[in-house]
Amino acid sequence: MNEYELMLLTRSDLEDEARTAIVDRAKDAVTSTKGTWLEVAEWGRKKTTYPIQKLPDANYQLITFDGTGATADEAVRVLRITDGVLRVMLVNRIAPYPAEAALEVVSDEELAAGPKDRGRGGRGGPRGGAGGGGGGGGRGRDRD
Repeated sequence: MNEYELMLLTRSDLEDEARTAIVDRAKDAVTSTKGTWLEVAEWGRKKTTYPIQKLPDANYQLITFDGTGATADEAVRVLRITDGVLRVMLVNRIAPYPAEAALEVVSDEELAAGPKDRGRGGRGGPRGGAGGGGGGGGRGRDRD
């Protein structure tokens, strides 16, 4: 199961009951496809960067849930066909980097030597030499 965040922009002229009905519809779509509902964060009414459907502001809601790809697709599909929804954006949340994971310690000599996979000349191209990357290394046109 993956954790998803869904940013939902609804019309600013909707009543609270209508916004709640939209979120309930998304909740039903998530739970019907064996997903689990985590939380809804009400961000409130905010001005949009540009008018959407000639409206200068919208109500923002951040919805978090667990599920599969089919769960996410169904939630987005249901919200896109719902009246009053201006925009829907879904992102897959990535777990934070574990704090107990240790970083590699590099000595000053290793740092001065540079990466190990670089060849002679320090350009790191496919042939390893100074002409190994960038301009093609002599193939093609002559250079002045």
